[in-house]
Amino acid sequence: MTYSNYGDQTPKKTEIKSVVVKNTTSPEEKNNGSMNYILVCKVSEILKFDLEKNLRISYGDAANKNRNATHNAIYDSFDYDPDRFIQRHGGFTVVCDDLKQTSKEEYGINTITLTNASLINGGQSQGEIKRWFENNRDAIKDKWDNTNIRIEVIVEKDQHEVHEICVARNDSTNVSDLSKLGNLDYFHALNSAMVNELGDEFELQMSETDDKLSTQQLLQVLRAITPKSLKEESWSKDMVVAYSGKQRCLINYKDRFDAEKTSKKENSSYTDPTLDFYRSFAPQAWNLYRTWVSDKDWVRYWKRNSDGIKRMGKYNEKDDTFELTWALACPVLFGLQDFIHETPNGWIYDQPKSFDKKAYMDFVIQQFKEHRYVPQDFAKDKSTYLLLRDAVSEYK
Repeated sequence: MTYSNYGDQTPKKTEIKSVVVKNTTSPEEKNNGSMNYILVCKVSEILKFDLEKNLRISYGDAANKNRNATHNAIYDSFDYDPDRFIQRHGGFTVVCDDLKQTSKEEYGINTITLTNASLINGGQSQGEIKRWFENNRDAIKDKWDNTNIRIEVIVEKDQHEVHEICVARNDSTNVSDLSKLGNLDYFHALNSAMVNELGDEFELQMSETDDKLSTQQLLQVLRAITPKSLKEESWSKDMVVAYSGKQRCLINYKDRFDAEKTSKKENSSYTDPTLDFYRSFAPQAWNLYRTWVSDKDWVRYWKRNSDGIKRMGKYNEKDDTFELTWALACPVLFGLQDFIHETPNGWIYDQPKSFDKKAYMDFVIQQFKEHRYVPQDFAKDKSTYLLLRDAVSEYK
């Protein structure tokens, strides 16, 4: 039985008619058990999809606000020039657990059944199409009824991946958050720490247009390596967030920043312990990240003939440089957290001389092999983080 996006409820079936059904699945998607399709169907079919997984709608960006120029432009485009609507508004994306072509009728019309389908992109356009039909119930609508649209359908059963797809496909929401926070000086202390200790070339990105060090990547690195003592009860739930939750890392930072600011009004000396760690340790964290990610000792593993081992990262033979994938780097950093200590002068990374880096790397690759050399599986398994931390703990 296919698992539902809606908890223990009966899987929801959505049936639509489509004049074009094209399988556009890539080899990578097929290897991950996913599928991708492009459908061309009448515009009214888009009204059958709910917005359960639509992040913009759930954030309130489109559902609860007054219509603006964007909404008017979508409405007018459909109203005045429906023949061109499919070219001008191609942002319809649906995620579902399963897609089946149940029948093929006359004139090439296909009946498609989707399980637990949700519209994750195109919610505003869907709303304007619905509005147009409600406003024109008595009109002769043949031309508009027969307008076609194009829908990308992503078939993905892994609900963690569905969430990540939804976040990535709504990346402009993430970007606007970064720009807004950067403009409001949320990253000023972090940026000062990076520049003061590492130099101007390590200035942080304050908006999506800045060609500077990625602020969100730094927050992920810091989240990965934050000691257990600072994470309290969230520690066991927090292991995978640094790997796959770029937006969650950003929002968590914002929430802490806001809470600290509020507390300072009552107690001017108050500092959030985790933010204090971030501000103190950020330059060391970035250096540690870059050291491990670019360490050429990884190359000897990369050059093995084992199937899939090269998924661990990228090696440029011409430049003799290596880049470990974030899916491995994140757990590697997590495993090193017991080497981080607080001192009167701030947080420091203190790696014992007895630490056997080669043995640690060997253990990382052994665990990677246990996960069939699939980076995502390695990085999403909590046991990976616990095992790597245990492997390091003997050197404390």
